Amino acid sequence: MQVESRDSISLKPAELDELGQLLASVGLVGLDGELDAHVETFPLVVLANEDDARHGFLFGSLERVGGTPCILWGLGAARKGRQAGTVVKGMVGELYRRAAISFPDEDVLVAGRIGHAAAYGLLGSLADIVPRPSYTPTGEERAWGRRLAKRFGCDARYDDRAFSVGPRGTPDAVLDASTMKGGGKAATAIVGSIDVTIGESVIAFGWATADALANGIGHGA
Repeated sequence: MQVESRDSISLKPAELDELGQLLASVGLVGLDGELDAHVETFPLVVLANEDDARHGFLFGSLERVGGTPCILWGLGAARKGRQAGTVVKGMVGELYRRAAISFPDEDVLVAGRIGHAAAYGLLGSLADIVPRPSYTPTGEERAWGRRLAKRFGCDARYDDRAFSVGPRGTPDAVLDASTMKGGGKAATAIVGSIDVTIGESVIAFGWATADALANGIGHGA
């Protein structure tokens, strides 16, 4: 499996069509406009390929939000199959690798919109994950949720106490993890009955410490 990142603006129309077909194959249809928007708002795209076949993609951004270094997961998905978990973890790991270069010696906030327990499970190696079971978020953590909802363009539907994004009637831009296993009880408790096909999601985040990034967090998982 080859996993590489490049500038999202370099995606050609035929490649965008291919990504749209991959999204449709996992049940997220009608997101062509979101792909075009992500090219403008998420500078990076991670692509996973094997034998000239596209197995997954993930839009991402390494940026500072209010001065804090962040890894933001945008729209992404992996093709159905035995390698789906490896694909998603590899794409997330590539963003960690680039963050270690872009933000040396700094703790980094990692955040995304998710709708599956397996996607929440991707946060398991991070510190201070929010939301999490049996935990009351601080005011600052709730403020982070609002900042992220605004950055993701879904603040009008965002509940800052539940960290949830309400429905819009059609699929929205999430990191789709429907094709991979994982998560566990804690993840299921947080994601609950989220329905990504009508635009629902949870905004979840955690911290990748400088040491964890330097030691290759997300690689070899």
